[in-house]
Amino acid sequence: MNHSFYPKRRRLLAAAGGGLLLGTALTGFAQSTGGSGPIKIIVPFSPGTTPDLMARLLDPKLARRLGKPVIVDNKPGASGILGMDAVAKAAPDGHTLMIGTSTALTIPYFYKKIPFDVIQSFQPITMVGRTNFALVAHSSVPVANARELVAYLKKNPDKVTYGSPGKGTFHHLVMEQFAAQTATTITHVPYKGSAGMFTDLVGGHVDLAIMPLHVAAPLESAGKLKIIGATRAERDRSHPKIVTLQEAGIAAFNNDAWYAVWGPKGMSKELVTGYATALQEALGNDEVKAKLDQQGVSITPSTPEELNKIARAEYEHWGRIIKAANIQPE
Repeated sequence: MNHSFYPKRRRLLAAAGGGLLLGTALTGFAQSTGGSGPIKIIVPFSPGTTPDLMARLLDPKLARRLGKPVIVDNKPGASGILGMDAVAKAAPDGHTLMIGTSTALTIPYFYKKIPFDVIQSFQPITMVGRTNFALVAHSSVPVANARELVAYLKKNPDKVTYGSPGKGTFHHLVMEQFAAQTATTITHVPYKGSAGMFTDLVGGHVDLAIMPLHVAAPLESAGKLKIIGATRAERDRSHPKIVTLQEAGIAAFNNDAWYAVWGPKGMSKELVTGYATALQEALGNDEVKAKLDQQGVSITPSTPEELNKIARAEYEHWGRIIKAANIQPE
């Protein structure tokens, strides 16, 4: 999708003004909560996932900055719906935050009934970062680049498979977009998580997949798979030699996965500003940056307004892809 409004890497507030606004936010926080009780960061996924790692990196930094205990609460289940529902129903008093993923915005396209609105029920606070992905093929697939892959798919309709960690995942949606834009047919093989998909891809049981670029690069170097192209439009700074799918001729192909911090709708402006400032400070920490870089995450903080704009565009973008793929909600 077109990410022309990507937030620039900058501090939300100037140093002098930021301290004053954060102080105001903390005063409002104390008044609204009585100053007691920990701050809870809900992660709608299992321990060990990227959002969970982010939460555990940020919680001690937030605790020190805000002078309150911060705990991480994993609430996995139902494609993230359980954890998101807990946040949507939480009091907007600053005690509950959430680290969510961009694919959470597609939930309404896959489930007929969900207990919240993915846009209206949450308060955007700040973007955390983005992960670049790659379209990869098993070494036995007789193609070396995107153009050859498209030609191969058109000569072998319904014979080529792709794996994903499950229906509605970023991996699933990106492959559906690729198929739609190239007018090809690829059979989807959904797995319950990434581990099984990766094992079967390397073993040759499925032909194609979308996976994080920082995971795919060493597997290609080891001769276990081939990278067809990166999904983000611009080349990755950590892997500058890897061609993007857009460069390879897939017009306007520009997708990556992102992570952001949200709160329940109704949080005061002072709380939102205070948390955005504190989180930006935490994301600027060298330890946080180094560990997220190891996970293939580029830190891209934003204002709440920028995050809201990005989320709405993402929601509409994937809605068009899902409609074109004729994927029906359950």
